[in-house]
Amino acid sequence: MIDLTTAKTKTALPIKLLPSNLRPLVFRTLTKKHGLNVNTEALSILTDTISLKFGFDWKSPQSQQFLEEIAKFWKLEDRGIFIDSNGLKVVLKEIQKKDEIVQMQKAGRTNTLVDEAVEEDVQLQWEDYFQFVSPMNQPRSVFDKSRKHFDVYLTKERLPLLSRLTLNTKSLVESQNNHYYLIMDRLSRNENFQKASMTSISNLNSLTIDGIGKNNEITLIKNMLGRDGQKFLLFGLLSKNSTDEYILEDATGYIELNLNQAVKNQGSFYCLGMFVLVEGIYSASGGHLNQKQDYIGGCFYVSNIAQPPAERRDKSLDVYGHVDFLGIHKHMVPAGDKAIKVPKAFRKKMVQLEKSLQSHRIIMMGSDLYLDSNKTLQAMQKFFHRLENSIIEALDSEETQSYIPLALVFTGSFTSRPLTSTNSTSDANLSNSELYKGNFDQFAKILSEHPNIVQRCKVVLIPGDNDPWQSTYSLGSSCLNAFPQPSIPKVFVNRLEKLLPRGNLILAWNPTRLSYLSQELVIIKDKLMSKFKRNGLMFPLEIEQEKENVEELNNVERIEKLIQNKDERIPNKTKQARMLVKTLLDQGTLQPFKKDLKVINTQFEHCLRVEPLPNAIVLNDSSFDNFEVVYQGCKVVNLTLAINEGSRKLNYVEYWPASKKFDFKDLYF
Repeated sequence: MIDLTTAKTKTALPIKLLPSNLRPLVFRTLTKKHGLNVNTEALSILTDTISLKFGFDWKSPQSQQFLEEIAKFWKLEDRGIFIDSNGLKVVLKEIQKKDEIVQMQKAGRTNTLVDEAVEEDVQLQWEDYFQFVSPMNQPRSVFDKSRKHFDVYLTKERLPLLSRLTLNTKSLVESQNNHYYLIMDRLSRNENFQKASMTSISNLNSLTIDGIGKNNEITLIKNMLGRDGQKFLLFGLLSKNSTDEYILEDATGYIELNLNQAVKNQGSFYCLGMFVLVEGIYSASGGHLNQKQDYIGGCFYVSNIAQPPAERRDKSLDVYGHVDFLGIHKHMVPAGDKAIKVPKAFRKKMVQLEKSLQSHRIIMMGSDLYLDSNKTLQAMQKFFHRLENSIIEALDSEETQSYIPLALVFTGSFTSRPLTSTNSTSDANLSNSELYKGNFDQFAKILSEHPNIVQRCKVVLIPGDNDPWQSTYSLGSSCLNAFPQPSIPKVFVNRLEKLLPRGNLILAWNPTRLSYLSQELVIIKDKLMSKFKRNGLMFPLEIEQEKENVEELNNVERIEKLIQNKDERIPNKTKQARMLVKTLLDQGTLQPFKKDLKVINTQFEHCLRVEPLPNAIVLNDSSFDNFEVVYQGCKVVNLTLAINEGSRKLNYVEYWPASKKFDFKDLYF
């Protein structure tokens, strides 16, 4: 590494400055503007650096910008208000490394330089790669269908109102198209969809793709015209038209579907608004839509319907170049607004560090932690008391450091009633917002009695349907809440913010993402299981089978049926959990429904995408029980209510990043 103090620029001749010459400029820029104090040794180093770097232009705007950059790096690293010589040397080296990256980027060698930098003996700090990333801070990523890769934008442009409305309209129109092309790109890499064949997709297994028919070529709808009576495999958006007929849409058009004989894969849910694979026979003259003069598409008689199989995370990342989707590696990014690809050497170092930190854990509470309930406060009191004692024991023994969690994640709703201005309260002197704030003040009071938790654990708050401000107009209705849901306003948690050290209170959005070194976790609060059940489609053939199943069987027939199904005695809730997980990951989004089921903010729709798959997804679905299912290498767990009605048991889960293990826990109080 070349010392910046001896590096000469090509555009300026070096001169000899005295610290007294530079002191006024340093005072105006670093001290007066940024509140940083420079000691004598640091000022001397700074004088030599600027003398050699800028020469006679040491008073130029470029020199002042250089001082601004030093202040920026110093504050980002939280080095305090006093600039010393040792710290300044480190910051100057980091700035030099960034300048080198800029030069290499211009020469097309950015990743080569980063790889070389990583290969050096760099000591990674896990704290720099442990972050909760909410949609507001998550870089916007756009899939480019022509180049088949992602563009990730780190900067957020400040647009005028008209431009924002135009952008929102544009993203609303393009969101489905981008989703379609992304899944098509995934299917194009799947070996099962490479060449034409007449094999069937009816045997698609519920949690693997081993049973799918080999070599099925996906045909575009427009390419079926003129091929009456032939068998095809189509992919597209399942929806209904204005006459309530099922149709399938792809990039080339749409066609009516006849689902009277359709057999759907039993390992998934199927709802309108999903992208599906359908297999069947094309008829140029069938269907009801042929009566319309402007329609010449015919009808597609579906025999089988299945979900587009998901792809493992490592394979997707290899294809898309390990792009930094969460913007965690901003310090590697040169001047510009696009994220870089994380180099292999750096990823390897992160994984090694990750596995060595066996004591790290994260605690996530069950959802709907009603702070206006005395039972919840009692549970929190006992939980904090037990955790405080375990931390005290851990501080006395190096072997039990695992008892100190990195973060405590609390998921709303944090009130049992929506926060509205019309609800009557028991205390006429207090408004609903004051009562809501009082609940968090009480929570902060309980937490303040446990100083070790306060000083050593991050506290993360994820909102629910009853939390402000959306509940003031939605009355707690999920379908009226905009999604992603913004964080709880600071005005309600200012006492909690004052209690915790700076940066230890995280007001997250719903959903939010957790980045821990090489891992990515998604945390979402939504009643997905009930949505899938309410909106799941039943086709005519399935309805007939249901009728046959409800017919009364005599004892002999019942025994014979039990013997035949002895290997299929999987609990019904386990089957449903697997169906939910497979559907969610195959669709590649956290909201695979029609847009009228939930108000989706299309500006943040990329934050709902789960493709490439994360390492884990935590569903806070209070409408279903706890479960843990692994599909395509992605671990999906559900955490039910924090406290079930009529119960004195607190539900939570512990996540151990080193082993990627979830431990479901409960605490009786």
